[in-house]
Amino acid sequence: MAEIRKLGLLLCAIFAGLCLLVGCTAAENTQKGLGIVKTGDGYVSGLNQSKLSVYLGIPYAAPPTGDLRWRPPEAAKPWEGVYKAVKFGPSCPQAYVKEFGSEWDPGNMSEDCLTINIWTPADKSGEKLPVMAFIYGGAFMRGSSAIPMYNGTALANKGVVVVTFNYRVGVLGYLAHPLLSKESPNNASGNYALLDQQAALRWVQKNIAAFGGDPDHVTIFGESAGAANIITQLAIPQSKGLYSQAIVESGGIWTNGPTIIGYRTKAGAEEYGQKFAESLGYFGPDAIRKMRNISAFELVNRTPNVWDSTFWGFHDVAFKTTIDGWLVPEEPQEIFRQGRQNPVPLMIGSNADEGTVLAANTNMTAEDYWKFLRDNFGEDAYQTLARYPAKNKEEVQYRMERIATEINFALASRFIAGSMSNLNQSTYLYKFTYVLPGQPMGAYHTSELYFVFRPSYWKADSTSAAVSDYVMDMWTRFAKTGSPNGGINVTWPQYSNEKDQYLDIGETPVVKAGY
Repeated sequence: MAEIRKLGLLLCAIFAGLCLLVGCTAAENTQKGLGIVKTGDGYVSGLNQSKLSVYLGIPYAAPPTGDLRWRPPEAAKPWEGVYKAVKFGPSCPQAYVKEFGSEWDPGNMSEDCLTINIWTPADKSGEKLPVMAFIYGGAFMRGSSAIPMYNGTALANKGVVVVTFNYRVGVLGYLAHPLLSKESPNNASGNYALLDQQAALRWVQKNIAAFGGDPDHVTIFGESAGAANIITQLAIPQSKGLYSQAIVESGGIWTNGPTIIGYRTKAGAEEYGQKFAESLGYFGPDAIRKMRNISAFELVNRTPNVWDSTFWGFHDVAFKTTIDGWLVPEEPQEIFRQGRQNPVPLMIGSNADEGTVLAANTNMTAEDYWKFLRDNFGEDAYQTLARYPAKNKEEVQYRMERIATEINFALASRFIAGSMSNLNQSTYLYKFTYVLPGQPMGAYHTSELYFVFRPSYWKADSTSAAVSDYVMDMWTRFAKTGSPNGGINVTWPQYSNEKDQYLDIGETPVVKAGY
């Protein structure tokens, strides 16, 4: 008996030593869930959350600081021991916009921000559950995976592995400059945000199996600028194979026109970047070297702020995607027009009242409105006025909201759906029309996110909760099977240009025609 007791004490001591080595704590991994996971860069431990294992703030690339600022992301440095992935990494530097409220507060910020988060219901590695990887929006200027709205708990409880990650935004994510292009082996600059996204998705391909996910079954989904980034990734040859299907929520692709969502030519982006550098006092061949030595927050604070506009959705943001001839070889809408995009199953749509946020409080007279149409639509101004007539401020406000909704988002959604359908890919078009109780702005821009993520702080009434249930069911069914059907009481038809059918996502789902 004494020998058995000694053996037991020895085993306990060995286990305790192992726990000290790998960092076991009562607050972290217990016997449930995946526990410690081996990635290509080292071991990680996470948190147990009811039926989920959660891993937060794992580095997927090296810190893009110092000489790595405005360069493609490099591989993360492997670590010794066990990395405690128990809290979100800092958000990438960006402007804080108080008008957006605490709900969209990016929190702690640092240039060392390229981290990834995982919510998984898997009990063991190799389960091959479908993966949903989210790309956040924010007008290309802001956004963070740490924003509470994007918590993956509710979606992961539907039987999918949810992934979110940070990528560089604003001046750090999109600055193009002649000197940056010159130092690049591809003679290209800007688009570091897109390269970050690809690096994160490559990390998923290499590591997600260890978290119970299937690297061959990855659905990318995103909203607003995140959705626009997905449209661009669909048009980029280099991103092929990093995902198997896509969900696009309120994206847009127009190069010209009255929208913040679009692209710059290489020449235009480099010229803008050079003028920005000169506005900071940096001229000549050492401009970029000097700009790499100043604070990231000084760069952010000196960036023109689109949020100062009363109808910011119609104003050009300072930094956004560049048609650089390398990563983005040409205008994505031309690639879609010719059917040369990466062919994958697609869900895509927009909200019924996107413009109530994007065109709020325009305070424009009829004369101001006509000038706006001429400036933004050129020779199509008369046709646009005929479709959206207005004679006083009240009518102008309404028409501006409709233009923001229909031209910036709805037309783009239908165009992309038609293009992907022409490639014989399963394509589903939706319009989100459900209005939150007491909400005067209707089905506004971003409002569908409550129903997709079901954040824990949202106190949904019974009707809203029921809508969220069927929305989450459709999103996760699509991720699992390539079709959103099976859990709702109607059959959502695949999109075709001929029938132009879509699903109206209201209190109950209804199939309609004529998007």
